[in-house]
Amino acid sequence: MLEKNNLFSFATSELSQDAFICWCLNWINYPDEMLYPMAKDIFSKLLKEENLENEKVEILRQYKKIDVLVILKNLKKAFLIEDKTYTSEHSEQIKRYKETIKNDFKEEINDVKTVYFKTGFWFSDDYKTTIDENKVNIKIDRKNFLDILNKYRGKNPILDDYYEYFEEVTKQEEKEKNYFISKEELNQKKYWELNIAWSAISQYEFMRKIFPEGYIRSGRSIGGGVYTQYDILEKKIFPDTREENLPEDKRTYTVFWRIDSKDKIGSYISINFYTEHGKGDKKPRAREDEYIKLKEKIKKIIDDNFIKLEEVECRFYDYWEPNLLMVPLKNYLISQEKFDELIKAIKIIDEELRK
Repeated sequence: MLEKNNLFSFATSELSQDAFICWCLNWINYPDEMLYPMAKDIFSKLLKEENLENEKVEILRQYKKIDVLVILKNLKKAFLIEDKTYTSEHSEQIKRYKETIKNDFKEEINDVKTVYFKTGFWFSDDYKTTIDENKVNIKIDRKNFLDILNKYRGKNPILDDYYEYFEEVTKQEEKEKNYFISKEELNQKKYWELNIAWSAISQYEFMRKIFPEGYIRSGRSIGGGVYTQYDILEKKIFPDTREENLPEDKRTYTVFWRIDSKDKIGSYISINFYTEHGKGDKKPRAREDEYIKLKEKIKKIIDDNFIKLEEVECRFYDYWEPNLLMVPLKNYLISQEKFDELIKAIKIIDEELRK
């Protein structure tokens, strides 16, 4: 916790950050003020716009739900800034907003640059959003932004508060990245107090260590718990072994690794078997046959490779998402040696199960 009474300890929403970004950029309209060079730096180094001589800059916040819209009137150019703190883009926001600007400013704007600006931890969703340069032209993370603000610390208390707040956020993030458990934590803390149980950052770092490439899903369950997933088999079709005469779209399943937590077991990594379905769908009985086949395959992989795991017994229950394998994590996170042992086993199972 910050020692001083910091404004941004309370102003933590994306709307608050929208306002701060607007405030920083708007100094470009005050060439005689102390923070004018800061705004110029942000434009030139982050937005890649240096041609600002005699430019008329208009800055709009929440124009038709667009976080920040920067209009360079003489250049007939706009920067559409999608601002995120701890969430990621959803529902193709940037694409929709860009079309809005093109339609609303047909005469005033010829060029729209899209900016993804996120000061929180970057998950797979953020990298997925920014990988397409046709969708996102410029990406800005916390370090990019703070590196510029750092040059102007001491010149304004609002700027100082923002910088100091995110210094603390960075320190907390570094703590959360640690998924290992000390003996003291194991003895003194409940499982839900451990990083791997409550922190999406910790779970993401754990999963990324095992799978350096690919898309990792992060989310919260209905009960509010954090979970993290990584697909093994996507949208496969199980055969209609029970002659239920169901079409293929009702016999589609996905198998994935999942980090989650539950009472008595604590945090665990599992392989889950999920049947795609809609509201009101009946559970196909043939799912059980495919589940048994996959479970036997996993057992054979483990036996053939002499893998020893601390498993929780899994069996088929009439859920949409039964577990095929479940391994409690606490005894594997107490040392690097035990962790490496687990990673090796997971990679073997993953590689063989995909075949």
